Amino acid sequence: MAINEFPIGQRLIGVSTIEDQEFDGNELCLNEVNFYFEDTEDRITVVTLLPIIDTDEIKVIIEEAIKEGTKVYAKSSKNNNQLLFSLALGVKLMSVWVCENIQGYQDQVIFAFQTLHPSITFLAEGSVIKVFMHEQVYKKENKIAKLYQEGWKELEMESKNTLMNLTQVAETYPNQSK
Repeated sequence: MAINEFPIGQRLIGVSTIEDQEFDGNELCLNEVNFYFEDTEDRITVVTLLPIIDTDEIKVIIEEAIKEGTKVYAKSSKNNNQLLFSLALGVKLMSVWVCENIQGYQDQVIFAFQTLHPSITFLAEGSVIKVFMHEQVYKKENKIAKLYQEGWKELEMESKNTLMNLTQVAETYPNQSK
C-alpha cells in the first residue's frame, strides 16, 4: 500500500462502524470501521478497516465513492456508533501510521486528525478491532503535594505562633500569681 493512497489533508465527513455482537464486555470491539473523507465536491474517499480473523491483523481498504447531494451513505451502520461521537467531523486527516509488530503482522493503525499527534488507534486483538483514543500527556503540578506542602507551612506557622503565645503566657503567669 502506497503512503499517498491515504486521504491526507481531506476533511472527515462521516464515520460508521459495525460492532462485534459476540463480545459481551464493556470494551468497544468492532468488525468494521469506515471513515468518509471529502475528496472533491462530488467524490468521497472511504477508508475501511477490517479485522483479518486468521492472523489478528487489520486490513486497510481505500476506495473512492460518489457523494449524492450533501448526504454521505455509510457502507455499514449501527444505531450505537461510538466513534461518531468521539471524533469531531470536519477535521483534516494529518497523518496515518500503519504498524507492524515484530512478527511482521499489520496489527495497528493510528490516525492523526487536525495535528500531527496521534488521535485514535485501532488495534487488532482477538479477531476484532479495539479502539483507543490518545491525548498528549502534560506536565502537571502535583496538586496534592502542593496542598500538603502548604498545609505543613501553615501548621509550622501556627505551631510557632502557639509556642510564642505559650512563652508569653509562661513569662507573664508568675507575675500574675503574686
